[in-house]
Amino acid sequence: MPSLGNDLAIIRKDQGISLEEIHQSTKIPKHILNAIEDDSLFQDITGTTTYIRGYVRSYASTLAIDEREIIHALDQMEKGHYNGSLVDDELRPEEPTTDKKETNSEKRQKNDPATSTTQKDIVLKRSEKVTSIDWVNMAERFSPFSKQRPKWKPVFFTLLLFGVAAFLVYWFYFRPPTENGQSSSQQETPIQATVPSGTLQSSSPAIENNDSAELTSSTRNQLEAPKDELSDTLSIVLYAAHGKLEPVRVFTDVTGALNPYWIEEGEAIRFNFVNEFQFRNGINNIVLLMNGHPITNFKEQFFNPQTGRIEINRSFFEGDPKWLQPSPDSLGIGAPPPSVIRQLERQ
Repeated sequence: MPSLGNDLAIIRKDQGISLEEIHQSTKIPKHILNAIEDDSLFQDITGTTTYIRGYVRSYASTLAIDEREIIHALDQMEKGHYNGSLVDDELRPEEPTTDKKETNSEKRQKNDPATSTTQKDIVLKRSEKVTSIDWVNMAERFSPFSKQRPKWKPVFFTLLLFGVAAFLVYWFYFRPPTENGQSSSQQETPIQATVPSGTLQSSSPAIENNDSAELTSSTRNQLEAPKDELSDTLSIVLYAAHGKLEPVRVFTDVTGALNPYWIEEGEAIRFNFVNEFQFRNGINNIVLLMNGHPITNFKEQFFNPQTGRIEINRSFFEGDPKWLQPSPDSLGIGAPPPSVIRQLERQ
């Protein structure tokens, strides 16, 4: 039965591409690449669909597989009936046949009357024994095969529930009162959620999404960082103003890698860099902002046809006082300001 991971491995080997080359191109960890090819990554696809689909689509993009074909294959895999649509039959290795040739001794036994009679007797005796089997009780002795689950999971979830219950009891009954006489549980204090390294964390409040591009004071403060001179580390806000980005691939000399980012329409991410900021994909849907000022005509000014990237250097901003001025009242981009501006937690 064909499998998505095995078919991807067949295509990779047919193209003469190693897993190391896939790793260098996509920056996907090698253990995840191995999990894709041996199908272990798909065993619990319902829990982490977005991450799994992102990994597989990046893998398939390196092999030049059509985007629609890999999405169709992923949809089939999620429904449990992938039919091997990615690989032609001539590429798939033939399965070994299980037909067993008749041996010379079997031929002699078939031609020997005495042996044939003996074989008939054996068959008759076996059939007599079969009729005496209690099939009803036999069925009760066996149960359908089921996948054994790790025994530690129930213990883990039990301990987790006890921990949550203990925390809630402490929070509502044993927290010391504050200066105004209220316990900390009675105060409406924001809770900072812990975000794993490498994920995105919101660095600005949500902004009302209206039809105009006029900036509020809070929006302007989030977009701009006016100073007397450019700092050592600059930042550009990449805004999905005209469509969803899935994904845009961004390189900065701070991260040192070309990483994918999925950004919903109306949202933005702030990227820090020192000298080089580059990106590709979704160019027509993107607005770039530097200290609250749109970077106009960036496609005509900075597109490198050899790499297919927009490549912006620090020297573009140096010596131009525009980038140090307060941001204008209106962005003038034909779209409302970003509803969310996110900052990479660690770069």
